[in-house]
Amino acid sequence: MNINTYILKSGIRLLHVKAVGDVAYCGAVINTGTRDELPTESGYAHLVEHMLFKGTSKFSSNQIISRMEDVGGEMNAYTTKEETVVYAAFMSRYLDRCFSLVSDMVLDSQFDERNLKKETEVVLEEIDSYIDNPAELIMDEFENLIYSGNPLGRNILGDRKTLRSVSRKRIMEFYKRTYTPDQIVFFVMGNYTPQRILNLAEKRFEGLEPKTRSYTREELAPYTPQFKEVRKHTRQVHFVMGNRSYSYAEKERFTFILLNHILGGEYMSCILNMSLREKEGLVYDVCSNYTTYADTGNWNIYLGCDYDKLNHVTDIIYSELGKLMERPISERELKLAKVRLLSYLTIGGENRESWILGTAKQYLNTGRVMEKHEVESLINSVTAADIQRCAEQIFAPERITTLKFV
Repeated sequence: MNINTYILKSGIRLLHVKAVGDVAYCGAVINTGTRDELPTESGYAHLVEHMLFKGTSKFSSNQIISRMEDVGGEMNAYTTKEETVVYAAFMSRYLDRCFSLVSDMVLDSQFDERNLKKETEVVLEEIDSYIDNPAELIMDEFENLIYSGNPLGRNILGDRKTLRSVSRKRIMEFYKRTYTPDQIVFFVMGNYTPQRILNLAEKRFEGLEPKTRSYTREELAPYTPQFKEVRKHTRQVHFVMGNRSYSYAEKERFTFILLNHILGGEYMSCILNMSLREKEGLVYDVCSNYTTYADTGNWNIYLGCDYDKLNHVTDIIYSELGKLMERPISERELKLAKVRLLSYLTIGGENRESWILGTAKQYLNTGRVMEKHEVESLINSVTAADIQRCAEQIFAPERITTLKFV
């Protein structure tokens, strides 16, 4: 793929990926998420994402819907702890329509008071639905433990009390403080020349004044492992254990991606699935997750099981983690793990939507795009000693936080 990046006069960054095909993608990644909220703004980042669809100076909320659906396109958006993403998939002939719409939504949303009240109620309903799902709720509660006191640990959906008191003035203050041009990447993936995309962006953003973010994100406090049990009266125990891990800026992240893949990754032959499900039949579902952030990471193991099996399950997990810390894996295991992981990444890369979203996020966070061969080289260079060293740093029992919903 032909990848081009630009920094426009306004400070907005532009990513263009030339790819042959009738379907194109266009969107924006904004470096704004839960961790950019003040204590009185819990849920604002996610609420702004909703409000981007509710009207600009050019388009009403109904027109925003119809602008893409009338030509068979699809729009989507989501909010994370650190980013907000708005994007569309469409037939490539409708690029101008899509680029104009997405850029208007991101840069010119009006936050009408009536729509704000209606959309706040929608988010409150979303919170109710989320609370009824312990498998999702426990993951956010776990992050709140390992990032205790920091906005990074907050639930993305926000706090009910804070959202009920939201006003147009306050949401606009958050929007203007966080959606500055230097924190936005617009991206286009499709069968277009670089010059066409650059011309389109320069014309659209002509006259937009440069503005840089005036604040820095709150630093994380030192980590202290915690152990918490919450009464939820669920049919089974929901259990999470884990630790802070490597950020996406640290070179060790590729080693840990491989280690996490070996432990509880996407294949049935991973250690946790084989030892807990296939061999013992103790759990239906178990997985090991690794999420990177700008200055930290979150590694955890999640599972659900019968109440009387949890002690046995955790004993097995600690035993398997101990093996990874105590001795290097064999060269055969390492080679197989690399083949599986690189195959998984290659297959995932064939999903263009997923690929361009990940690539745009990477450009936003690092200022560059890694080529496929660079990623392969970094993973292939990982040694068994590297794996063991990361295991010793992250899996140490005295560093583990645990959370149970019972």
